[in-house]
Amino acid sequence: MTEYKILFVDEVEADIRRFQRYVHRRDIDKKFELVTKVPQNTLENFMNEIRDEKFDAIITDHKLHEENANISFDGIDLVREILSEKINFPCFVLTSFDDEAVINGDDVNIVYIKGLMDSDGENKAHATFLDKIENQIKHYRKKIDDSEKELLALITKSNQQALNAQEEARLIELDNFIENTTHKPSSLPQHLKSTKNLNELHKMIENTDELLAQLKGLKDG
Repeated sequence: MTEYKILFVDEVEADIRRFQRYVHRRDIDKKFELVTKVPQNTLENFMNEIRDEKFDAIITDHKLHEENANISFDGIDLVREILSEKINFPCFVLTSFDDEAVINGDDVNIVYIKGLMDSDGENKAHATFLDKIENQIKHYRKKIDDSEKELLALITKSNQQALNAQEEARLIELDNFIENTTHKPSSLPQHLKSTKNLNELHKMIENTDELLAQLKGLKDG
């Protein structure tokens, strides 16, 4: 039964078919629904195309413009844009030039060699690339689930007593994370939405205390 919907991005049709064959060979239990796309010319247009599709992970070629000079971004650019909208979302970069991808990327752990897709590319591996994709999806889903539970607990507590500054900040952080990663509307009830300004207020108070301490030191000196 299909459990995960994943996207593979590449500008080369032969590499798209190669990845399709890899998934077909390794996905014995048919857990994965694989969608493939050739990137559009600009990152903005491509993000608009994929943003509302509910993928569980995205795998992209590194040099997306290697055979199409009209494409103005590469796989690292795509991953950065995705992660700017969805923190910790499962992203993977496949490349024949791993040294360059590692240097240019922000996370060496998401870069993988295309050779793993060959029939003997993973014969000695304890976990296949597809296993790693599944595990990252599971970790991501668990983080969302844990965040939702923690948020609910804080909202429940707020109905019984006032939250301290740290709890208020955590409440807002969790709500923003869930809203951005799942595209669900804000979970905060109306009476708590005003706390979204409290973070800046607490910073102002801390800065004021520091300023007063400095002034007192000058005066005493």
